[in-house]
Amino acid sequence: MKLIYRFFVLTCIVTGIVFSQPKLSLDKPEVDLGKMYGGEKKKGKIVLKNIGNDTLRISIQPTCGCTTVKQPKAFLLPGESDVAELEFNSAGYRGKVEKHVNITTNDPTSQFMIVKLLADVKEILQPISGSNMLWMNNITIGKPVTQIMAVKNVSGSPLAIQGDSVSSASISIQMEKKTLQPDDTLNIQVTVVPNKPGYSNEHFYIITNHKIQPVVEIRVTYIGIKEN
Repeated sequence: MKLIYRFFVLTCIVTGIVFSQPKLSLDKPEVDLGKMYGGEKKKGKIVLKNIGNDTLRISIQPTCGCTTVKQPKAFLLPGESDVAELEFNSAGYRGKVEKHVNITTNDPTSQFMIVKLLADVKEILQPISGSNMLWMNNITIGKPVTQIMAVKNVSGSPLAIQGDSVSSASISIQMEKKTLQPDDTLNIQVTVVPNKPGYSNEHFYIITNHKIQPVVEIRVTYIGIKEN
């Protein structure tokens, strides 16, 4: 009889251990930040809840320096929930962007989970060609070559062009307008005079009065060749 009783007690203890465990529940598997302008920062959030019957331990880490996380509580009691705030810095990114945030817990069924962070990064001055790079092909060293690049004001508000800047003396630009209404097109005259042979990667910058993206960067690439 005593043996049966001990077996019964042991079974209850083991059963309690097996069925006493934390369990993570997320309100969504991804955070879509929508459209952003280059250099803009946006925040999103995920809600984490412990739907198990034991304490849930949580650690969240971004996979990129462009993303920061305001950590939730390190421990969630059964039935307790908390919010993790995610912030993405779009500086240096263009187009559709997908980043990941890793969640590590002591939930035996979900020890490692990934949340996607999505964004569509735009320029306030969108190149008509669809690319923010102007390819100027082969150019003879010391000989100027000019191309026209067109950009469109997609910011939804009037823009004032306050100036420009270039990465080196090999490149210069001229702009036909100083003010742009929404959906206006700006033609930019880009002149390059190579001073060395080989591939070159230059930049010019359009300075505007836009609060979120005051500087628009355009890349200019070409190959300097020697005259025959």
